[in-house]
Amino acid sequence: MPVKDYGIWKAFPAHYEFEDRYEDSKSPHLSLYYHDNSNAKAPQFDREYRHKHKGNPPNKLKPKEIPGLFRAAINIKSTAKDSRLAYWVNHKIVEHPISGKLENLDYGFHPIEDLSDFDGKGLDFIRGNLFVTKSGRVLPHDIPGTNNDIIDVLEPEVKKAIQQKATIYLFGSMFNTKNGIHDIHMNQGNIPHFVKDDGVFQDGGLIIQYSDHWTGVFLAFASQAVHTDDNNGHALAKRVVTWADVLPQEIIENSVTIKEALVHPRGKTAKEKEFVMLENLTNHRVALASWKFHNAAGQVQELPRDAVLDSLAMKKFDVTKCPFSSNGDTITLLNDKGLRVDGVSYGAQQGAMEGRPIVFAH
Repeated sequence: MPVKDYGIWKAFPAHYEFEDRYEDSKSPHLSLYYHDNSNAKAPQFDREYRHKHKGNPPNKLKPKEIPGLFRAAINIKSTAKDSRLAYWVNHKIVEHPISGKLENLDYGFHPIEDLSDFDGKGLDFIRGNLFVTKSGRVLPHDIPGTNNDIIDVLEPEVKKAIQQKATIYLFGSMFNTKNGIHDIHMNQGNIPHFVKDDGVFQDGGLIIQYSDHWTGVFLAFASQAVHTDDNNGHALAKRVVTWADVLPQEIIENSVTIKEALVHPRGKTAKEKEFVMLENLTNHRVALASWKFHNAAGQVQELPRDAVLDSLAMKKFDVTKCPFSSNGDTITLLNDKGLRVDGVSYGAQQGAMEGRPIVFAH
């Protein structure tokens, strides 16, 4: 099996820490610390241990390990060109047959080949029907705003598991040092640099067992293939379809709307520039680089490269290359992929109101 020492670790979560964009912008992890004492009593450990033993940048918080606990190293950014992660949560994983097999395990690490109930097979994102594919999100590592990056969505799941003293099942590769586990993500359909790790039924994951329900948390790299070979897990076809290709985009129609526009008769009497005011209706920051306004004549105004709309904010953008007709016109907003995000129109009566912005209802 390409993933070395693949198996399942049944344990109790005790503590977590993560590396944000300031601490590690290249290959950050969320470290989930745990123990596998069957009596559920956590060993004594120093929560400030890493902070007391700081190293040098870019690894400011080395060492990674905390004496007395095991560590699960969960990737929260890819080293591929597309550094985002695909993320799924299944709150009904208890309905999957794997939950019954997991519940019977003893606490500790179990190599998958030693588990007769599993027939040598672990998780498989493609063949295992572990989640509804379209329910996933493709998210960056760490950006300003709420509920818009992998830390925002992963941290609450981990925190809840610790607070409620849940049992966790970690699927992945045991460290060579035997004191932790990694590769807790999809391990097939990789980009060429990591193709040696490809295989089937060896994906990583985190399944959490609470007193009254189960939750499955699954991560993949946005660059990984959606379709893989049934024998070796390699990506199929020359034109690889990735998770980034099939999962819904975060920017959808009407996430940013055209709130108002200043449209006045063209000529020497114009006292100020035409503008369009945009409103961000989402709870996360939206970068507008390469977004465009179009008018009915097909003229285009590209937004500045550094254009950004904070969550639930409004902002004016000058329009100098895409004049709007005082006889009536359309204003269309396209995102960086050329997809329509919003569009409005107005008639001659509204267009004749010099110096007064037109407010558009949505």
